[in-house]
Amino acid sequence: MVISSVPENVRLLIAGYGAAGRAYAAGFRAQGAEITAVDPYADTKAQEAAQTDGITLQCKLPDDLDRFDLVIILSPAAASLDIIRQLAARPGTCPILDLTSSEPGIMRDAHEILGARFVDGTVLGAVGLGGVATPMVFAGSCAGEVAEILRPLGCKITCLGGAPGSASVLKLLRSLFMKGLEALVIETQLAACALDQSEDLGIALSDLAEVDMPAFLAEMLRTHPKHAGRRTHEVEAAMTLMRNAGFRPVMLPATQEVFSRTARLGSGPDASPTIALQWLDRHLNPEHEVNRATA
Repeated sequence: MVISSVPENVRLLIAGYGAAGRAYAAGFRAQGAEITAVDPYADTKAQEAAQTDGITLQCKLPDDLDRFDLVIILSPAAASLDIIRQLAARPGTCPILDLTSSEPGIMRDAHEILGARFVDGTVLGAVGLGGVATPMVFAGSCAGEVAEILRPLGCKITCLGGAPGSASVLKLLRSLFMKGLEALVIETQLAACALDQSEDLGIALSDLAEVDMPAFLAEMLRTHPKHAGRRTHEVEAAMTLMRNAGFRPVMLPATQEVFSRTARLGSGPDASPTIALQWLDRHLNPEHEVNRATA
């Protein structure tokens, strides 16, 4: 294994040695960091992988955290608070980064337990594909300090100005988009199967390979308030086609409701994505408007 140089022999403790924990541990070790991993459920395969990568693998947390520069939690989310409490009871003042994708409330609870040394982190992508270079977002008063430790190891990090919990909110917003997109991909592929169009579906979607995705999404937002009514008819036609083929869509009825809801508001603006969002927010998020007015 080739190990490149890293400042001052960074010492990391990784709590959790599942798929994500192994990917990060191996990636950081390859950059020259000293890695101790902890996982009470590590099997023989995990132990062999750790030995091959030059990683110290233990079944329980060390009694003292003083010798570590950073603790990274990569356990299942359900175990994160218990690990936080165990870490809080041990000597040591190093920062603690939680990358478990726990909900924002859990991250805020962890901050209450650990104080300023706690950093809420989220990974924006698949670590199995991007490795340690998979983009991350951090929140907390020690976010910058932790970023300075990890950037030399190959990490791409954005630090938010908000308190712990802020990064987790962004993660769940990403999940809203990505998991919804995954569900739409599955439904479209199944519908194509039902219509014997699987081989030709790529023709209908071929232009997406050339699309500037941020600009494409902005265009959707900008034009939605004004054109939702017309687009509702196209969605209804797709619904009829699916049902005539014996396919019962799940995502399509929700799509129809989104367009119909906007159409019922009447023709909206078509000036910019910002103006479109403000118009939609005012009409569809009335509580947000009230809260903003009374803030």
